[in-house]
Amino acid sequence: MIPKARSKALATAFGAWGKTEDQSLGKVRADAEREHILSMLRLTEGNRVQAARILGISRKTLWKKLKQFGVSWPLDATES
Repeated sequence: MIPKARSKALATAFGAWGKTEDQSLGKVRADAEREHILSMLRLTEGNRVQAARILGISRKTLWKKLKQFGVSWPLDATES
C-alpha cells in the first residue's frame, strides 16, 4: 500500500501533468510515428515511394497512415 503522503503527492503530480496534454503511450507513439513519416517525406522531397521504402512499409500502408494522421502532401503550413 502507498503511504497517504506519497499517494497525495503522486495524485498532485499526475493530475497537473495529465491536464495539459494526453501523454498516454498510444498518443506518444502515434505522434512519434507521424513525425517520423513526415521527416522521411521531407527527406525524400515528397517522394512517397522512396519514403515508404525507407520506412519499410508499402505505399498503401504509407497512404493509410497519412490518411489516419490527417496529413496531406504537400504539407500545409500548419503541418510542418
